[in-house]
Amino acid sequence: MYIYKLQQLDGEGNREYVYRSLRESIIKATIKPGETISEPQLQQYFNVSRSPIREALSILQHENLIKVEPKKKTSVVLIDREYILESRLLRCRMEKEVLLNICTKMDTAPLVKELTEIIKKAEELINKKDSIKIIFDYDTLFHATIFKYSGLKYVWDMIRTSNIQYNRFLNLYIEEKLYGKHFIHDHKMLIKWLKNKQIESLIDYTNNNFDRIAVYLKEIEARHPDYFLPEETSEQKQ
Repeated sequence: MYIYKLQQLDGEGNREYVYRSLRESIIKATIKPGETISEPQLQQYFNVSRSPIREALSILQHENLIKVEPKKKTSVVLIDREYILESRLLRCRMEKEVLLNICTKMDTAPLVKELTEIIKKAEELINKKDSIKIIFDYDTLFHATIFKYSGLKYVWDMIRTSNIQYNRFLNLYIEEKLYGKHFIHDHKMLIKWLKNKQIESLIDYTNNNFDRIAVYLKEIEARHPDYFLPEETSEQKQ
């Protein structure tokens, strides 16, 4: 188990700091799906009392990132493929409506300028720093900017909250280099289609964005079968 050593923010309490560090580690899979988490080990690592550790774990349990079995163990939940597909479907369908609304009712020029600056910055950094983090962070910023420009900031916040499980998968397929080489190109094309208000191309983009997730899921699961819920477990929950 490796825990991301984040910098504690000014005025940030121990609970929030421990929570952020563990959440980042789970999403980035340095604490792997299915791995056991030891409270005494966390106390030693963070050099804090038991209370902030237990409070941070409680939040992570609420977010369904860990499961706590009384008098047994605390472990990171396995990835549920059905949850990934459904959350991605929601995101892609919402984004399609947002893009169509922007193209038919709004001036796309300011948004195109802002998105171009985001991708330009990502392109500058991608070969200089941790490319996985750059792609992850700038992809989030790029799509958040689209939703916020359309006036749907809170819709994006809701999607982002429900996308915690998807983000675990997103990190894996970026790390496995299944998507990284396409990141700049795909987003530049989206900017071009927005600039020219090419509605059909935008619709195809959102549809394809969803369809290829199933393909990536199979590839990731083949490489890390122990990271995912057994197939029959997902079916039983339906």
